[in-house]
Order: sequence, then C-alpha cells, then structure tokens
Amino acid sequence: MDILAIISSYLPSLSKSEQKVAQYILSNSDEVVNLSINELALLSEVGESTIVRFTRKIGFAGFQDFKKELIRFESIQTKVDDQLDDTPKEITYSHILKSLTETKGFIDTEDIDKAAQLLYCAKKIYIFAVGTSGITAQHISNRLKRLGMTVEYVQDSHLQSIDAALTKKEDIALAISTSGNTKDVLQCVQLSKQNETTIISITNYLKSAISQVADISLVASSKEFSSDSGSFSATISQLYLIDILTKYIIEQDTSYFHEMRQKTNQALIKRI
Repeated sequence: MDILAIISSYLPSLSKSEQKVAQYILSNSDEVVNLSINELALLSEVGESTIVRFTRKIGFAGFQDFKKELIRFESIQTKVDDQLDDTPKEITYSHILKSLTETKGFIDTEDIDKAAQLLYCAKKIYIFAVGTSGITAQHISNRLKRLGMTVEYVQDSHLQSIDAALTKKEDIALAISTSGNTKDVLQCVQLSKQNETTIISITNYLKSAISQVADISLVASSKEFSSDSGSFSATISQLYLIDILTKYIIEQDTSYFHEMRQKTNQALIKRI
C-alpha cells in the first residue's frame, strides 16, 4: 500500500484543517514516522482531534495504526530509492512506475468490468473533459471509434454543455477530470444526470465532486512530481486506466470488435 498515494487521492475531500495535516505528511513523511500525535499537531498547526479525524477518513483506526503503515512504507521506499541512479532517465522512469503501480492498486476489477459492460451496451457515448484531461478524452474517443462505437467528444466546453443537455437514458456520459472538481465537467455531469444518463467518471482523486455524482468512479494515481519541465504522470496514469478499460470492453464481444478493427484499419490503409 502506497500510503502517500492514498493521502494525495483524498486531498479534495478533506477539510481545510485536515488538508494541513495531509500536506505536512506528504512533504515530511520521513520525519513524521518519529513524531507523536502531539508533535504532529503542533507542526501542522491543528488540534490532535483533527489528526484522529484525518487518519480515520483515509481508512485507519487512528493515528497509531496510520503511523505503523507509514513506517512500513518508508522503510520499503528507502530501499528502493537507494537502488536508483541519480539520472533524469532513471528518476523519470521511477516516478512513472510509481504512478502506474498506484493506479493498479486503485483499480477495482468489479467496477471496471461493469463500466466496460455499460459502455459496450450504450447507444452513444458522450465524453466530457477539458484542459490536460482532454488528452485522455481524445485518446479514448479515437480508440472507441476504431472499435465501431458511437462516440461524441468536442474540445469546446460550451458545445460539451449542449451535448450534455441532449443525452438520453440509453447513453453513457464519460467524465474525465484530474481533480474531479472541474466546474465545466461537473456541469456536464449534472446536466446528463437530469436526463437519467449513466455517468462513468475517471479522476485522480477519491471522493471528488464528480466521482461522488458518478454511478461508477474509476480512479488513477494523483501523484505528480516536481520538475522544471512539469510532470505527465497523472495523465499517463489516466491513459493506463483507459487502456485497461478498453481491453475489458473488447472482452464483451471479441469477434465483433476484431471485425470492427479490421474495417477501420482497412479504411486507414487506403489513405496511405
């Protein structure tokens, strides 16, 4: 269990005082293993009761239970970090690998299988995403179209709102948002919900606004790494999740989707 990944994924759903505790732990995890609850409270500038609420909210019985898991995680992480070469190639590879491992741990097989079934049976799939999440949206839109599925994705957020207002009960709305709180995407989800459209969300945070409205919530790693050139780890985690979801969709009817792939491939080959 990557305890820091779990904390990161809960950030948007925490209270302001709980977020102060979370941010301190995320920034100083190696020091927290040696702190008492009183010391952590003083350093985080919160009360001890806030720390107890925080640890329970992320799935632990209390501070001591949380601290035991943090100590175990830090000991493993130290061994891994000691084996890394301090080069951009190795560091970047390690970061991406961590994000993918965390995403794998977040995936609920039952949820992703149900999501695949719903997408397979949908009359039309509407995808809602803006900003960086649009990369993921464009990718899955292309993938599903090549499988012969009816997909609607436009980059303009105003046009997405129009699409959301026109969704039907037999359609599926696929909402993609890294934070899970993107206002434009949340508005589309709420409009689709009014039409009794089933909502599937892909976010990088647990208990986000969009994931709580969705009928099925799929979560990728929220881990981002500081870098002069930025980090694509959250997007890569989304793409990994999308790849798995697509494979589950294909398993619903492998012969049909094989036929569709042949047709779409032939159409592309003729353009060469």
